[in-house]
Amino acid sequence: MSVTEYTDENFFELTGQQINNFSLMRLFNILLDEDRETKFMNIFRSYILNDAVFTETAMYNTYKVSNGEYWENISWNLYENPYVWWILPILNNTLNPFEDLEDGQIIKVLKADFLYTLVKDLERIAEQKT
Repeated sequence: MSVTEYTDENFFELTGQQINNFSLMRLFNILLDEDRETKFMNIFRSYILNDAVFTETAMYNTYKVSNGEYWENISWNLYENPYVWWILPILNNTLNPFEDLEDGQIIKVLKADFLYTLVKDLERIAEQKT
């Protein structure tokens, strides 16, 4: 059985690369493997959003997907930021965000006013050692 430990390192300290403030990579903990030398990111950690995000219609609008659009395109069109694309599949309970969206598909999109709040909530979750 593999035993891992949490580190206080962040992505920059591990890789030497700066990442965007909205990057999903910021949300994963840096762990130390049982050999106490190998560091890695827990990319399989899952997040569960507050139910209000899904049920409170004041927090989101609907969006009709045009032919050939991807999550990144929609993110750019709505938020002028392609790096928050991952919020859209989470909001729509999409298991595989790399599958093509269907032309005419109606999806939920978080209102821009709530984008900052959601990212801050996710950062607080990421700080938890679980």
